[in-house]
Amino acid sequence: MKNLTLPSKIYIIRPNLKVQAAESHISNGLKDGFLDLKFNCKIINSLELIKEEENILIIDDLANYRSERNISYAKKLYEKGIIIALWVYWPIPKESKYYQLHNKLIRKNLNIFRILYGERELTSMSDFEKLTNRKYYKIPNASPKMPKKKSFNKINLSKKDDFDVVFIGSNMKSKSFLFKKVIPLLKKINPSIKVGLFGRGFNKRVRIANAIIKISNIFIAPLSNKLNNFVIEVMSKLNQVISTERELRIYQNSKICINYHEDSPKHIIYNLRYFKIPFYGGFQIVDSPLNISPYFNNHQVVHINSANEKEWVDIIIHYLTHPLERYKIQIEGNKKALKSHSYKERAKIFLSLYSDLLDKDLFKK
Repeated sequence: MKNLTLPSKIYIIRPNLKVQAAESHISNGLKDGFLDLKFNCKIINSLELIKEEENILIIDDLANYRSERNISYAKKLYEKGIIIALWVYWPIPKESKYYQLHNKLIRKNLNIFRILYGERELTSMSDFEKLTNRKYYKIPNASPKMPKKKSFNKINLSKKDDFDVVFIGSNMKSKSFLFKKVIPLLKKINPSIKVGLFGRGFNKRVRIANAIIKISNIFIAPLSNKLNNFVIEVMSKLNQVISTERELRIYQNSKICINYHEDSPKHIIYNLRYFKIPFYGGFQIVDSPLNISPYFNNHQVVHINSANEKEWVDIIIHYLTHPLERYKIQIEGNKKALKSHSYKERAKIFLSLYSDLLDKDLFKK
């Protein structure tokens, strides 16, 4: 961090922050990362809330651009010398309501955004780089902070938070291999196994609460901020699948924490859970988006590169019956995650990119 030209303030643009979604978790994680580095960082709903300020860094998302007005405002900030980092993805899904607008932004207005970044692996964004002749910076997901500073060795045992196998995440059709093949076969072979499943899709309450938050932000907020805040506060409690404190206990107390991305992913991403499970002290078995992970080796996290449910079940049973081998991997994964995969480390990447840009601008002068 020494000898870097740093921003005086950082804004993260994230509407509907209270909605239970990966984007909200990432935004909150980044904010905490910047705060840990002693930077003034704030999450706001809209780019238009930023007025006359200098030496700031804005972290924005392509999904936030829903009209020409949004693009025009970003252009005004760019013309004032403000650096905006844009979370990009490519191609734009054809079913997107903003397909034409986002395509236009990518093809004609990308110069407004000095930093283009995302969590997709570079192999998934090579076409984007060729099309735009711009560099894409991979800034991977990371783990949010733990709710309280706990020693990894002091595990809080609780029967209701102690599973043989646990999955915390979304019950999606794209994960049918795990839910329709692996888990049923595992239960068939071992009927007494204790399996825990938590997340969106397992509980309709979460979807309903998320929908009410979005509707309230659109229709109630313009009429009454006080009422809108009340609705969001109530719905935020309802849409929480599991408390952060209990999630920590489950990951630490359970024997195996399963993570799974998608059956046939259109792009390659290592999800937030991939970093969170070992960071929180859990033992992780996960599918393998790439043949070799850039983040953990197999002495830190167990990767399975197979679409054969029997192979998955065999590996799960192996580690259930070999606790010492499991514990060694668990410890090494935790060490690696704490060292390299916090949002504090990701925040440092943004600061380095910001400093490099300002240094280049100064050199041009």
